[in-house]
Order: sequence, then structure tokens, then C-alpha cells
Amino acid sequence: MQKYSLDLDYFSLLSLHRALLEAKFHPAPEDESVSGSPLVANISIQVRDLLIASEQGSQWRDWFQLSNRPDRKKQAVLLMKHCKRWKKAAADEKRTIAGSYLSPFIFDDVDRAPWFYGCPLISQRTRREPCPR
Repeated sequence: MQKYSLDLDYFSLLSLHRALLEAKFHPAPEDESVSGSPLVANISIQVRDLLIASEQGSQWRDWFQLSNRPDRKKQAVLLMKHCKRWKKAAADEKRTIAGSYLSPFIFDDVDRAPWFYGCPLISQRTRREPCPR
């Protein structure tokens, strides 16, 4: 497959980053498949890595820590509720799905653990509410 590249300065990269966040974490997405798309996740991770490699990299590394972005984690959880593959997915596939929804943020399995082990996801969740699908 042919590869393409973009010639972006820092501010263009920042604009692309903001557009990707808007597409991935919009509370009322027009196309729900964008939020969990592995392709969009890959692009957003590339943009994240370029921002971290910039002169402001240490600030970006902190900004991209999922633990510093509870708003984005909560929105990813809400969007994952619409994932049709979740219910039938094995643990490895759930890890991949969660990674796509949580990208471009930096996290470990502790941040994802509730998705794999019974769904006590966010403290506001009650036992009657279903796990994300």
C-alpha cells in the first residue's frame, strides 16, 4: 500500500490533534465508528508521538497521561457502550478495542482493568447498568 506524509509545522500538528480529539470524543458523534476505529487510533497516536517529540514534549507527555484526563476516559467509556463487538470479544480483543477508544492517551492495564473484570468502570455506575458493548 502506498504511504503518504504530511508537511506540518507545530501549529498545524496541534490543529490536527484537536480535530482528531473532537472526532474521537464528541458527545454526539455523527459517525459512531470513528471513536473506536483502529485506523483513527493509529493516526492519533502518531500525532501524539510527534507532539511529545516537539520542544514542548514534557508538557505533552503529562497531558497525554490518561490518569490526568478523567473527562476523556469517561467519554471513551460512554462511547464504548455502542461497540457491538464488545459482548462477544475475548479478553485480547477487548484490550485492543479499549486501546482504540482510549487512544491517543497513555495508559496501562490498570486504567483498562474495569473493562476486563466485571465492569465496575466508573464510580457513578450502578450494578443495574450494563457493561459497555
